[in-house]
Amino acid sequence: MLGAVTGACIAGIDIAPVFAQAGVAPPTAPPATHEFSREDVFQKMTKVSREVWRAKHSGASAQHMQELFLDGQRAYFKGDYDSAMSDFMAAEKIFKKYPNAITPD
Repeated sequence: MLGAVTGACIAGIDIAPVFAQAGVAPPTAPPATHEFSREDVFQKMTKVSREVWRAKHSGASAQHMQELFLDGQRAYFKGDYDSAMSDFMAAEKIFKKYPNAITPD
C-alpha cells in the first residue's frame, strides 16, 4: 500500500515539468482595479470624521454612523479603498438625512 502511494506521488512530481515545458501558463487573476484612490478616500474620511464627531451621542443614527465610519477606517488601513469609500459615503448619507449635528459656536 505504501509503495502505491509513493509511486503515485513520484508520478505526480514527474508530470509537473511536462506541463511547465508545454508552455501552459497558470491562470492569473486580472489586475485589481480600484474605483477610488487612496487620496480620495483619505479626504472623504477626514470630512466624515468631523461629521461623526459633531453628531449627537443619542439616537440610533449616530451609533450606526459611527459603526460605518469605524468599518471604513479598518478597510482603509487594510488597503481596501473601495469598501472604505462605500462605508464613508453611507455614513455621510446618514448625516445628511438626519441632520442631528451640534452646531459649532
